[in-house]
Amino acid sequence: MSLITLTFGSKKPSAKPQDYTKVSQIDISTPMERHIMRQKLANGLEGKAEIKRACRFYAQENVYVVAQVTEGILCNEMKAFYGDKELELLQLESKYGDKARKGNVVGLTLKGINEWELEKGGVLNFRSA
Repeated sequence: MSLITLTFGSKKPSAKPQDYTKVSQIDISTPMERHIMRQKLANGLEGKAEIKRACRFYAQENVYVVAQVTEGILCNEMKAFYGDKELELLQLESKYGDKARKGNVVGLTLKGINEWELEKGGVLNFRSA
């Protein structure tokens, strides 16, 4: 086996580059996108997320919610609202760290509500603090 074969692989075509672009799950986060998200958050922003699942972990008083962002951008510094209740957003987890944009699935740790009050398909509203 030569060094060229080890470095560049064999001459057999395994997958064509255009095959990779057809996959819908590929979502690339660029530094420019992250910069735009930071700018929008600095201007004061609102967002909405649809609840997929809510639960309380054993011996924890806070509720963990899996939701999908339907509008705007979310971040840890925002206040959460469900109906007429104001909730405390303790932590937001997403593929962008502590920020999420439309279409992202996020994990939210909320204080001030019980898991049975949150219905699947319900909408959480968020506003900049």
